[in-house]
Amino acid sequence: MRFLVVIGLCSLTAALFADTPSIDGTYELTERVMADGTVRRPPEIVALYTMTDGRFSLNLFVKNGDGTVASESTVGRYTFSADKYCEWIVYTTRNNLDKPGVTNEIPAVSDHCTAVTAKEGRFNFSPPGEGVEVSFGADGFTAKIGGEFVDHWKKVR
Repeated sequence: MRFLVVIGLCSLTAALFADTPSIDGTYELTERVMADGTVRRPPEIVALYTMTDGRFSLNLFVKNGDGTVASESTVGRYTFSADKYCEWIVYTTRNNLDKPGVTNEIPAVSDHCTAVTAKEGRFNFSPPGEGVEVSFGADGFTAKIGGEFVDHWKKVR
């Protein structure tokens, strides 16, 4: 009897988690497609983004056309559901990314949450204060920054 109860509880738990949407995973940046059609790949641009249990870390390195390096390292917290994404950056260091030099300024936001829409098996939203549109699917996600570029991230774990 205990065996059947354990099997039943395991099946119920698996069913509940299967219906809970998740974007957890480790993602690797595979390419950046610039607005003019130019495609940049490693080693010109390298990044890893991990999202697990409400915590995230991002490390990004970009070799600019002039030979300088731009980079970002950010850690934070997030919540995700089928209709809402919330994000709180705990610490960030950006080098030659948004402007010349190094900054630890966290983007100002009036609301840490944003709406999520689901379409064709993908979750779409714009993280607060970042000026990027993301679209998560089973194999990874894309991140679009205005008319500048689209990053393609592959889920590696």
